[in-house]
Amino acid sequence: MASLRLARSALQDLTAADGSSGQLQALKRIKCDLTGHVSRKVEYIQQGLIPQLTKILADVATQQSALAGADAQPEQDGLVTTQVAQILCVIAHEGPSFVQPLLETDVLQRLVSFLLLHLPLRTRLAILKCLNAIADNLPPAIAGQWPQSAKLADLLYSKRCIRCFRHIIGNANATLASQQACDSILALLCKTVTHEAQKRALTESGVLKILASRLASFVVAEGLVPPGSEAFDGDGSIPSGLPKPAPSCAHLSPVLEALCVLVEGSKSRAEIFLTDPTIKAVLPDLKEDFSPSDIRRAPWGASYLSGAAVPRSRLHGPFDSLLPIAPISEKANAAQPGFPPLGSVTAMPKRRPSFLPTTSGVPNLNLNQDAIEDVQESAVISWLLYVVRESRGRRRLLAARLLVNLHNLHFVKKDRGSSFASLLVPLLTRMLDPDPAQFDPAHQPSGLYLCAGTHYAWAVPAVLAALIMDDREMQRVAVEGKAIVSLSIGLKMTFEGISSRKLSPWQPHKPDKMETDTKTPGTRIGPGGPTWTARTEMQYREGCLKALAAIAPFEEDYREQICNESVLPYIIQALEPCEAQVGFNQEIEIAGNSASVILAACAAVRALGRSVRALRTKLIEADVAKPILKMMNSTNPELRIAATKVLTNLAMDFSAVKESVGESTVVKKLCEQAHSASARLRHESLWALKQLVLNANKKLKQEVVDELGCSWIKLLIKTDPIDIPEGEVIGLVERDYPQITTYRRSAASVDNPQDIIMGEGSEPDGENGEDASGSSEISVDYNGGFDAKHSVEDDIQIQAQLLDLLRNLFCGENASDLVRYVIDEMGQDDFFRIMLDRLRPRTLAGPTRKDNYTTPPPNTIVVKVLFVLVHIAACDPKWRNAIASQHALLKQILTFCGHADREIRSTCCWIAINLTYEDDANDRAGCRHRAIELQKVGFVSHLRKMETDSDLDVRERAKTALHLMMSLKLIA
Repeated sequence: MASLRLARSALQDLTAADGSSGQLQALKRIKCDLTGHVSRKVEYIQQGLIPQLTKILADVATQQSALAGADAQPEQDGLVTTQVAQILCVIAHEGPSFVQPLLETDVLQRLVSFLLLHLPLRTRLAILKCLNAIADNLPPAIAGQWPQSAKLADLLYSKRCIRCFRHIIGNANATLASQQACDSILALLCKTVTHEAQKRALTESGVLKILASRLASFVVAEGLVPPGSEAFDGDGSIPSGLPKPAPSCAHLSPVLEALCVLVEGSKSRAEIFLTDPTIKAVLPDLKEDFSPSDIRRAPWGASYLSGAAVPRSRLHGPFDSLLPIAPISEKANAAQPGFPPLGSVTAMPKRRPSFLPTTSGVPNLNLNQDAIEDVQESAVISWLLYVVRESRGRRRLLAARLLVNLHNLHFVKKDRGSSFASLLVPLLTRMLDPDPAQFDPAHQPSGLYLCAGTHYAWAVPAVLAALIMDDREMQRVAVEGKAIVSLSIGLKMTFEGISSRKLSPWQPHKPDKMETDTKTPGTRIGPGGPTWTARTEMQYREGCLKALAAIAPFEEDYREQICNESVLPYIIQALEPCEAQVGFNQEIEIAGNSASVILAACAAVRALGRSVRALRTKLIEADVAKPILKMMNSTNPELRIAATKVLTNLAMDFSAVKESVGESTVVKKLCEQAHSASARLRHESLWALKQLVLNANKKLKQEVVDELGCSWIKLLIKTDPIDIPEGEVIGLVERDYPQITTYRRSAASVDNPQDIIMGEGSEPDGENGEDASGSSEISVDYNGGFDAKHSVEDDIQIQAQLLDLLRNLFCGENASDLVRYVIDEMGQDDFFRIMLDRLRPRTLAGPTRKDNYTTPPPNTIVVKVLFVLVHIAACDPKWRNAIASQHALLKQILTFCGHADREIRSTCCWIAINLTYEDDANDRAGCRHRAIELQKVGFVSHLRKMETDSDLDVRERAKTALHLMMSLKLIA
């Protein structure tokens, strides 16, 4: 009770204080009383300290507005504001429970508004430290969930207050206090920027250009400005047009981190940074300078150099001479873009290394493609690589992160990108130090921590993952550097480390219940939420999972090494969503994982699920399918999409867990998602269904068709994606049907597949559980549900997946039964007419009749349709005869016999082979009849031309088809 009386007495003195001097003494007394005493902070808050401090700030702001013409705030008012900010900072350091009462009052708005005023540097620095402490310990936006409150960010990036960033960063001078204020507001920026709109607002306000100028000042201060005619006076001694060198008390790391945050994922902002005049003046771009007489022109249009050509500058950038010589890989050495290919045959398109779906079409043959795609590299790239090689700690990491961001945005030359495996990956791998001693939250030396408050070593895995994704050579170097071992140890640490629960201080007796005003805002301790330690630990867990997923996609040996480190149970544990629990002292504690961690764990499971060897039994033992199937019922749309992607890999024909994911409930859920208005969820659901029905039993195939509905399948494949109105999704728009958001088959519609009704539980489905990552990269409608934005390419891919689903349905022992069921439900004439429409080119109207133009069908759709026909042509004679009778369809197929894509030409041959192949002696007459029909439409002449095709597979398939016809004694 003594402490309670002390709190009441101090607050009474603060209320009764007359003038700034009296308030200053009372505030100092309160600050000393609060420091280091959690129970006293609770008592002061419950007695109304926060509203009282808010009132003091409001009074100071009123006095300041009355002195609007003054250059600075009165000294006493500045000291009072400083003391208030320091008290609030002491309170905020206790965690989310103590920040919650600050959000219930106007104290944040008052503090942010003071940043726009001409404050003493000490006062401004105190306010920035207070705002940083609040940003570190923001409570959840909704009690019991993970995403933090956005109130502070909304205030900082409002139209009125956003100019404080430009004001503080731009006015940083040689004094230590101004540099500390600059570093503090950059730290605040890195902690609070989460959405794309905030980054755009900062760029439009000029913050990005100021950061570019500040970066240039560090280059000048270190004497790294390369010699150039534009940067020096006529005598070549005094620089002109260069920024002033950065003072010795300034730090480069906060600038690099802020640039990483603003540039990441945006090509336009990266161009603004790289093309800034100050950057260009300090780091001029150097090109290889050859004499005009050394440049030759090849007959095919490409440029090359004569044998005696000697460049005046052999470097890509001004800092390349300071970098070690990187060995040239065999792959890069084999590529010679200056010479045309030896053959005129386009290679088969390779499977995309990433997890994204393939794009439609086959790349056109382009002899000068490399020269067109390569970029004119900025000198910033070589400077960053030099900083990475010469620096240590967080500066090395942040320079590498900015370099990786620019590399992923394709601002790095191809030949330099190939050298990252030897110059950049080994350094990042070496920084994967999972020593728990350096992560002790009780000791936080500023030199080891980033602006965002995370130990720099904890941010290394995410940077490494972004660099090595889809690059086999970099993955090999990372594995050789023991990255798998380090990442595995780090991942285990996040589950076995210190608990995030905050221990309450010991008290000798049970505290008495105090009578407090629970209705007044700012007088109650909040319910709590994830602490700063828990959030940083979760970010590290996410980075480790991303890095493991980036290593595992290609090599089976790497996947086996990951599982041998015994991390699979931890990856499965990372799939558990966060759940609110009532802990000690009625505080809400959150167990489980954030949405971003779950997405990273899904990526790791997908990569490991590609295994066809030892991991099959390990996936079964880990029961990997159970959390994935549970996640498909999540209220978070991004988690449902990620779970469906994982399910696609688990449903592969060779997967050991395919049977467990082929249950009736899973099929129904996937079919329900296939009717979603979300193009991404629909695409992934159809992809998973396509894998499930491959070589499945008749019952499962029949169930998929019934759940999807033959009428819906017909609607989706008959609609040309070009005809879809903007804002709609393919399969949801048709003149015969109302324009609705989503469909779901009812139980009564099984008897009548033509019946389609709106789903009761369809998207959007109310509140969105949580933002998947807290950033704008996740396309989520925050009103709840999916973002229904899509493109024509998305609709083409959706249609292609459904055609692939039909192809797999029409395959196997029960193929004829499924063909009969589907075609009978759709109507035979309608089905083959749809197949013909998908193969025909489209004539689109221009402004005038002369401007009309014809577009060929997408290659992706053509291949899928042809394979559907190939499978039908391998079924019962009834359906083989049905295809042979479709003369218009066969003639349209013949137009693809000279297609540039070898797969399309080969598939045309397979149709002829399947129609004329004798299954048994009783089928000879039918084969002869079908061969005559093929001969009528001109198949023989086209097959003879394909006997001399440039592709071996096409030649052999054409010879086989002609041989079958010769055996039927139709041709000589």
